Amino acid sequence: MGKNPPTVENLLGELDSTLHEPVRLGILMLLHLNSSLPFSIIQKGLGVTSGNLNTHLKKLEENELITKERTFVDTRPRTIIYISGKGRKSLKNYSRSLKNILIGIGEL
Repeated sequence: MGKNPPTVENLLGELDSTLHEPVRLGILMLLHLNSSLPFSIIQKGLGVTSGNLNTHLKKLEENELITKERTFVDTRPRTIIYISGKGRKSLKNYSRSLKNILIGIGEL
C-alpha cells in the first residue's frame, strides 16, 4: 500500500509560526545576508515604521533568533541587530519547510 498524500494542514504545520510573518522573515533574511545591521537600515529596507519594527524585533529576540546591541554615536542612540546561530538555523529550517511544501503541492 502506498504512502498517503500530504494534506494542506500537514504541509503548513511544518512552518515556524515565528518566521511565517513577512516582516520577521524579512528581518532574518537581511541579517542572514549581512550578519548585523543598524535598526535604521532594517527599517528602511523593509519599509516599516519604527514601532512596527520594534514589535517584530521583540518577538525575534524573545525566541533568541536575534540579539541587539545599544550604543551611542555622538550622543545619539544606535541599535545594531545581530542574527544568532539559532536564528540562522531557524531560517534554514524554514527554507527547507517551504521546499517541502512546494514539493507537496505537486502531490495534492
